[in-house]
Amino acid sequence: MSKSVSRPAHRGTPRPFRAPNVSIVRTIAGSLSGHGRLAGRITLASGIAAGALVAVPAANAAPVSHEPALEVAKVVEAPTLEASATPAAMLTDIKQLERAVEVQQRKAEAARKAAEAKRKAAIAAKKAAEEKKKAEAEARAYAASQQGKIDRAISVASEQIGDPYVWGATGPSAFDCSGLTQYAFGAAGIELPRVSRDQAAALPTIPNDQIQRGDLMFWGSPVYHVGIFLRWENGQAIMLHAPKPGTAVREEAAWDGWFAGSIHQA
Repeated sequence: MSKSVSRPAHRGTPRPFRAPNVSIVRTIAGSLSGHGRLAGRITLASGIAAGALVAVPAANAAPVSHEPALEVAKVVEAPTLEASATPAAMLTDIKQLERAVEVQQRKAEAARKAAEAKRKAAIAAKKAAEEKKKAEAEARAYAASQQGKIDRAISVASEQIGDPYVWGATGPSAFDCSGLTQYAFGAAGIELPRVSRDQAAALPTIPNDQIQRGDLMFWGSPVYHVGIFLRWENGQAIMLHAPKPGTAVREEAAWDGWFAGSIHQA
C-alpha cells in the first residue's frame, strides 16, 4: 500500500516575486558611504541588501507579474580620512592654545591697566588744574584783601633795606620816614598822605598792645616820625623804618614813646 505524502498547501502554487525595497538599498548604501572608518569600494548589487525578501519561483510556476524592475545600486566611494592625532600631539595643541589664550589675556589686562592709568592721569590733571585755579583765585582774593595788601607793603618796604635816608625823599632809591611808608603802601594799593603827621591823622589810633603786623607806629605830638610794626621780640616791638639823616632803611627795636595807628581798620 502506498503512502500518501502530505504537501504544504502552497506547494506547486507560485509565490509572487517580491522586488527589493529600493529605498532600503539607498539608505544602507548612504549609511555605509558616510561612515568615516570605512575605506575602499562598497558595491551594492541588486538583491543583496534585501536578499531575504527575494524568492526564486518554482520551475513549474506560472509567469510572474510584471512589476517595476529593481534599480541597480551604484558603486559608492567612501572617503579616505587621515589618521587621528596622537594623544601627545593633542596635548601639544592644547598647550599651544592655552598659551595663546594666556597671551591674549595678558594683552587685554595690559590694555585695561593702561586705560585705567590714563583715566587716573586725566583725573589727576583735572584736579591739579582745578586746585591751581582755586589757589590763584584765593591768591587774587587775598592780594585784594586788606591783609594781603599789608603783607605786600611790608615786602616792598623790606626790599628798600639799605637805601639811604634823605629828608623829603619818596623813593625809589632814597627815603625819609613818611616817604618810605607812603611808597611801600602805595605799591600795595593803600594810599597814605605824604607826611607822618597827616598819616597819623588818617588812621584810627589803637592801644599799643593791640597793634598788628603792618600797622604804623608814630612819635611825638605833633607827630614827627613814623615806622612800620613787624613783630614782638622778647617783649620789645620791632619796626622797619628810615631813621634819620646819615642812616639807611633798617629793622630795629622801637624807640620809646610810640603810639599805634591801625592800617587794618583804615
